[in-house]
Amino acid sequence: MEILPRPVGHEDRNGPAIWVDEAIWGHRLHDEQTPWLTVLEFLCVLQAEHAAGRALHEEGLNTLSYRPQTQMRLRNLVFNNPHLARLTEHSLGDNAAWEAWLKDMSASAGGLETADFGYLRKRFDSFDDFASVIRFLQKSSVEGDTNKRWSSKFLFPFGPSALFEDVSVSTSGGVTNDRRFFARTGELLYLMLARSTHRDRLQEDLIAQFLNADSPYDRVLAALQSEVQHTKGDRSGAYLPCSQHTAFDRLASDWLAVLSRPMPISDALPHLVTLTGLNLLLYQLERAREVTGGGRPTFICEIVSPRKSVVRDLSADSFQNNASLPKQAIDRYIRAIAETAEWVAAAKSDEPGLACAEVMLRQFDWPDPDDSEVRQQSPDSLIEQLIAKAHVRHNQHVGKIHGAWARAIGLASRRSSRRVRYAPTDRLLKSLVVCCVDDRMEFKLFLKLLYERYGFIIGDHQARDIIDAGNADQEDFSNNARRLEERLASLGLVRRLSDSCAYVENPFTRDQA
Repeated sequence: MEILPRPVGHEDRNGPAIWVDEAIWGHRLHDEQTPWLTVLEFLCVLQAEHAAGRALHEEGLNTLSYRPQTQMRLRNLVFNNPHLARLTEHSLGDNAAWEAWLKDMSASAGGLETADFGYLRKRFDSFDDFASVIRFLQKSSVEGDTNKRWSSKFLFPFGPSALFEDVSVSTSGGVTNDRRFFARTGELLYLMLARSTHRDRLQEDLIAQFLNADSPYDRVLAALQSEVQHTKGDRSGAYLPCSQHTAFDRLASDWLAVLSRPMPISDALPHLVTLTGLNLLLYQLERAREVTGGGRPTFICEIVSPRKSVVRDLSADSFQNNASLPKQAIDRYIRAIAETAEWVAAAKSDEPGLACAEVMLRQFDWPDPDDSEVRQQSPDSLIEQLIAKAHVRHNQHVGKIHGAWARAIGLASRRSSRRVRYAPTDRLLKSLVVCCVDDRMEFKLFLKLLYERYGFIIGDHQARDIIDAGNADQEDFSNNARRLEERLASLGLVRRLSDSCAYVENPFTRDQA
């Protein structure tokens, strides 16, 4: 596996203070960017690159540069429009309502050089029809119950017109991109899929089902927005360290499987979001294992039982062990510099602290060239100080990814327990069935597939090493598997044909038969 050199000279890199997390996982994984917002950012990149004629095709590794939409008129109408509710409460005539609303919007709309919404009167039969459409869209926002500012709220991606980047609007009306909620994780997702072996098939499916699909909702959004608005400059600086990885192929394969099911893209998107979160979690842990030299990560999953069980404790331990992997990778990645010939030579020089600091600066972008006090420390002290700083920075965002995203996709829970453990929810289980089962699959084979593909340990066959080590009895995991079968059956996803034969069924392909 080729590890790519760090980018040089990107204007939009926003200057990471220490190049450690990014070197291992890319620029960047960020906990405040949820799986939903990650997919939305990906779709923004995909739409921009499709318009440029290069969807899911890198012209050069880590040279992604795209111009996303801003759609400021549309987002003002949906998210910065308090006047609508006030006016609809009054029994104004149609003309009076339009005049009052246009006056209020002209004075309060943000991020627009000219806040002229007069074109809308010609596109709706009445003000009440217009207000009804806006109210529907307000209820269709992604994570709409959050208290984000209006310029950081997003629509459900009904089509290309619904896509726009996260921005900050100043009091003077200036618009700048913001990296808090679109923090580049969607760019990483784009690069992963672009580097997968399934890239061409995925490009065809996404363009056909999403970008070129004739959606009535997208036509409404286009009418509201009128002329498309783009950012003034390109967005660049994305970095993914691996030129290829099994995680990229698994991720793309999962997307292709969901997109192949006979369902509308609007129904497929929630499954894609859940599976994206799972695959990015796996990517983080797999890269950590590659750096530390361990085996592949696994997840001991408890299928929630009414009473505390051995599997619950093991699952909580599994969660904690995986949560610690990224920080172990940071330690190993930094300490590995002491094993290089360049470091050994620098440590033997007349000024070892200064010479080793120069080696660290080239690899980690630390210490500051003007910090003479740090550069006079011993080589060992330099390493320890960098590890301490890297831990602090890691804990702010990248270190929270595992816990935050595992809960967000329904993989982890604290339900009925003081400790967080892996306890898949119905939502995650449905997505796994939709993705992994083409038509129907014998239940034991389904358990085997979840283990081989994602590292999920649920039944006794997958837990053989744990049982042989004396940490659990076979019955503990057999009961765990039985609870999963019962859960899937209650969801209409399992059919038992005899006492010894149960099948997991994909509800979409089953209904087609």
